[in-house]
Amino acid sequence: MGKEEFSQPKIDLSGKVAIVTGGTKGLGYGIVMKLAGAGAKVVITSRHQDDIDAVAAEVRELGGEATGFKTDVQNVDELNALIQKTVDAYGKLDIMVNNAGVAVTKRFTEMTEEEYNRVINSNFKSVYFGSQAAAKQMIAQGGGGKIINMCSIGGIKGNNQLSTYGASKAASINLTKTMAWELGRYGIQVNAICPGYVETALNRDVLENPKFKEKTLKGIPLRRFGTVNEIANLTLFLASDLCDMIDGEFIVADMGATLGGNV
Repeated sequence: MGKEEFSQPKIDLSGKVAIVTGGTKGLGYGIVMKLAGAGAKVVITSRHQDDIDAVAAEVRELGGEATGFKTDVQNVDELNALIQKTVDAYGKLDIMVNNAGVAVTKRFTEMTEEEYNRVINSNFKSVYFGSQAAAKQMIAQGGGGKIINMCSIGGIKGNNQLSTYGASKAASINLTKTMAWELGRYGIQVNAICPGYVETALNRDVLENPKFKEKTLKGIPLRRFGTVNEIANLTLFLASDLCDMIDGEFIVADMGATLGGNV
């Protein structure tokens, strides 16, 4: 038998161009810094150009390359413009990370149509049409690409007072699988990440509330919350050629919270 050669894994995104929606805070910020640190040119979106410019400047100070454009991800015209601006700036698009999203915590019987539209449009419509625009560009370029959708364990289980959020994430998980089927022939891989509780600057006060923390950690086998760095690492993995066999999957990263049983 001949010896098979194994290369040591190294994640190098040099020469790649990535978009990260909602890239100025929380998970998005971590993903921007991680992809840029691996050598990718990163395009950042947010509703506020000042925030975009600040994060892009931080990337450049660390030796990376980044820019960004104020984008309402609920608006299809703005999503299409985002792809074009990215190509104008860097010549192509290789990685699309659909991270932007919102949640409204309210009982199903009290949710308004306005709140419903805001959550569904931010969390699902943006993924649908953002991915569509990205895929068209990747197909035109040839050479494949990566689309990564930030979903949630809320999309695979029931959620008290998070009906629209959970439904939007479930829809995005299903869309991930359908896109993988349709786009695989072009070498475009589509995968999703489903985090559980992840501590960020935006939710730290809630997660560190002693009563909430004690109750919540009882349902998590690892007895801890996740970190932005861990989700950013997982995104980096999916964006790299280390996972070229993975397509149409949703990776659950929840410290075991959805395992069920008595923990």
